[in-house]
Amino acid sequence: MKQEATTIENRRRIYDYVRNNPGTHLRKLSRDLGIDLGALRHNLDHLERMGVLVSRREQNLRTYFSTEMGSEEKRVCSLLQQKRFRDLILAIVLRPGSNHGELADSLDLRPSTLSKYLAVLEDRGVVRHEREGRERHFFVTDEERIMRLLLTYERSFWDAFVDNVLEIYFQ
Repeated sequence: MKQEATTIENRRRIYDYVRNNPGTHLRKLSRDLGIDLGALRHNLDHLERMGVLVSRREQNLRTYFSTEMGSEEKRVCSLLQQKRFRDLILAIVLRPGSNHGELADSLDLRPSTLSKYLAVLEDRGVVRHEREGRERHFFVTDEERIMRLLLTYERSFWDAFVDNVLEIYFQ
């Protein structure tokens, strides 16, 4: 009976965590909740079968969401949970129209690495570019949605950069 109570409590903790941190992945869940991977997988599978959580495979990560969340929000939240993507999106929000070199300098990223991140963001429709001669200038496609998601799930990011951008944006 004690095992069952522990399982139910873990499922509650997992569900609450995923609901407040949409787009989180397995290892982060395990680390933050202190639940070993085997037990975590078992409980996540059960929560998915019950229809309260859903997972998505993205590149090499499986990310988790509550079923209440819309598909557009899922697509963006999983990127916002990853620091490099989040920093890049926020850099573009702060300086719309930045070119590749400006973004690489401001984020201290190698140009080839930045190109890979930008390709993912453009492929998912989060960022778009406009050409001016040989240069591409980058813009966030739905800035208002991004900022709303950042504000809604701000606590899940624990990031001073997010706090600063939100403060600037909503002044």
